[in-house]
Amino acid sequence: MTQKVPLMIIPAGISKSISRPFLGIGRWLSDFFSGVKYNIEQSDLNEEPERYFANALLNSILFFAIFFILLFLLLFFIKNEQPNSSLLKSSGYSFLIFALIFLILAKYPRILAGKKAELLEKNLVFALKDLLLQVTSGVSLYNGLVNISKSNYGQVSVEFEKAAKAVNSGKPVEQALEEMTATTSSEFLRRVVWQLVNTLKAGASLEGALRTIIDDLSSEQKSRIRDYARELNLWSLIYMLFAVAIPTIGAVLLIILSSFAGFGISKGIFVSFIAINFALQYVIIGFVKSRRPVVNL
Repeated sequence: MTQKVPLMIIPAGISKSISRPFLGIGRWLSDFFSGVKYNIEQSDLNEEPERYFANALLNSILFFAIFFILLFLLLFFIKNEQPNSSLLKSSGYSFLIFALIFLILAKYPRILAGKKAELLEKNLVFALKDLLLQVTSGVSLYNGLVNISKSNYGQVSVEFEKAAKAVNSGKPVEQALEEMTATTSSEFLRRVVWQLVNTLKAGASLEGALRTIIDDLSSEQKSRIRDYARELNLWSLIYMLFAVAIPTIGAVLLIILSSFAGFGISKGIFVSFIAINFALQYVIIGFVKSRRPVVNL
């Protein structure tokens, strides 16, 4: 399944044709941002790195043009500034937007690869338990991969389906599994695959290897949950500080200063103080949520 990049607003069919002049720059950018090549492959974007960067550059230029026109119209016609001043300010602000959009697009494959890894790790243990049950019942590893690919294990089924198709095309099971490690950023899946490959090459018991892998993954996921629980105590304290202590004490202090100290604190400053506190709370909640381990035991 091909992933979508939100800020790529130009349709794929159009961008493919008009981004050709940027392929040379895209090739240079793909060498400069060398790590993005692997993230593109791991995120199922199904696009060459130089073409991805060419499209990213094209979309960033489009954002530059849109913001430049809007800002120039705002400054020149509404605020009645001089043409040279309007052009200079519009160009400066639009260039900042251009740089920000391009950097976001350059980093987005890494975000997609991380999301894919989370989806993999969510159902990996259950899929491995299913595979162990099948191997114990006498099913071969290849048939087990096919059965998992047809089951409802989300991204794990998708990855196993790729491996099964590679075996169908004539590749050995070991090679198909090794190729799976190149298209994922999940450390858990890589560990699983390499242990399976080593077991197959050594001719050892596949059942015993799967039991060991499942026990190790379950233990590590439980360890992640314990670490997150300990970390959550600190973040709960910080959240209470910004949600209760600072707004209460700060609001009282602002009222006292505006009444007696003559600081002239206006209603706008007071509302801004409350709004900033709400924004900080939202950021803290989002950060804590992003730190939550994606496990499913």
